[in-house]
Amino acid sequence: MAKRKSASKKVKTPSQASTKTGRSKRKSAKRKRVTRKAAQGKTSKRRSTKRKKTPTQPDLPAVRVRMFRQGLGDSFLVTFDVGGDERHMLIDCGTLGNKNSGVKTNDIVKHLESTILDNGRLDVVVATHEHQDHLSAFRTKAMKALVGNVDHVWLAWTEDQDDPDAKTLVKYRNDLGKALAEIALALPETEVGKQVHDLMGFAGEPSDDPLGFAKTVNEAMEFVRSGLGVKPTYHNQGDLIEADWLPGFRIYVLGPPRDKELLKDLGKHGSDELYGLIRAAKLNAATAASPASAADEEASEMEQPFDSRFRLRDETQKHQLYPSYCDAKQHWRSVDDGWMNAATHFALQLDSLTNNTSLALAIERIADGKVLLFPADAQQGNWLSWHDPELHWSVTDAGGAVRKVTAADLLSRTVFYKVGHHASHNATARGQGLELMANEDELTAFIPVDRKLALSRNPKGSWQMPARPLYVRLLQKCQGRVVRADTGWAAPAKSNDETEEALRDLADDAQWTKWKKSQTTAKHIDTSNKLFVEYTLE
Repeated sequence: MAKRKSASKKVKTPSQASTKTGRSKRKSAKRKRVTRKAAQGKTSKRRSTKRKKTPTQPDLPAVRVRMFRQGLGDSFLVTFDVGGDERHMLIDCGTLGNKNSGVKTNDIVKHLESTILDNGRLDVVVATHEHQDHLSAFRTKAMKALVGNVDHVWLAWTEDQDDPDAKTLVKYRNDLGKALAEIALALPETEVGKQVHDLMGFAGEPSDDPLGFAKTVNEAMEFVRSGLGVKPTYHNQGDLIEADWLPGFRIYVLGPPRDKELLKDLGKHGSDELYGLIRAAKLNAATAASPASAADEEASEMEQPFDSRFRLRDETQKHQLYPSYCDAKQHWRSVDDGWMNAATHFALQLDSLTNNTSLALAIERIADGKVLLFPADAQQGNWLSWHDPELHWSVTDAGGAVRKVTAADLLSRTVFYKVGHHASHNATARGQGLELMANEDELTAFIPVDRKLALSRNPKGSWQMPARPLYVRLLQKCQGRVVRADTGWAAPAKSNDETEEALRDLADDAQWTKWKKSQTTAKHIDTSNKLFVEYTLE
């Protein structure tokens, strides 16, 4: 494994170049945003919302997390120092659709305008990776309200158009995406075509132009990269963010790794041969999309499944064979489109590869060391890379002592976990992830999911989100404090609820009673709002 040049690099933001210390210096800096009044030559300052502290109250800046309920997608608003000098971080904003709440991404934008922009600015926008369910809102006209009102944009190194490794990764990803687009467009009504279409929905809707297959999500990322009016910071694994404008908190960049083998490590259902499969996918896609030309006749011959001596060339013979060959009872013998089944495998590979490029962040409240974990959709290779012996951070505590921080240490102190990839089976590491989250008396898990929509994707019922084994373990580790965007608090599945059928009998009545009590006493979690569910770390 390649060594990292700096495993504990501190990232300074533009504000740090002119500001040495946090809160005291910041009071003299006027943060302004252009409002409706500003169009008439006036500006609006950030409104102060300082809390009154009692003599016994410790100096612990509160953190609030709002998970929006826009369907199958991620959108999180993290507010630091709630009630004090509030700072706001938007992590992703996208969806693949909504069959539950009726909340639209435009509703989220309106919320941002009313609760943040009218009082100040959005401090940072984080776009974790290039998938529709994380970025779709950034290509809507409504999101333009953020232009000029964002101070920082954070992206993974994989989105840096000047990074050589990123360029190589993008090329491979685009090649496979184009090949899959051709398959989906050539086979729109087949089961394989429908499956590929739904899987590729993460990257963008297919169009008549295969080269434009992922155009929409590319536009969304480009809007984040260059359309918000601020130059992005591209973060590498091992970065330590200690920003003057965010006193009291440290942010550790856990991933994505640069090691290609780790990026290709997709878990149980993945393959380490993704890059080698691209050419085969392109050849088969071309065969499906159009008949071979004379110039391609030799290549086409090589692609045939049987030698020419075993193939029927006489049309009369073919016609005579059709009744028996096309008999529904003999369908199991057909190999006509067997090669196309590999297309869904390729689509899964592309989806998972993009997930593994996720910008994974651990947010630490310095005063007590409690951690909020946002791994985006990181899959196995991303998670495992966090535990490389060379990956660690050196931090200085209040007494001036320097200590070493590792990913295992951060996981052991995690009290809030944003569950990866809508709680699918392959986006939460077990031994190197969830099992290391030892603070079970406080641990809370938020799942951004719309199960009804997930189950409607092709093949029907295959998108098990949340996945039953993971869901059970989350409930156990969190002592019932598991919240879903679609249902709110986790609860026993009703006997007549088809959507929750596969999640029935997760535990006996006695266990659910204990979990329900744990939920009732968790006053720092609010599921009553139709727009979002909320967690507050006091």
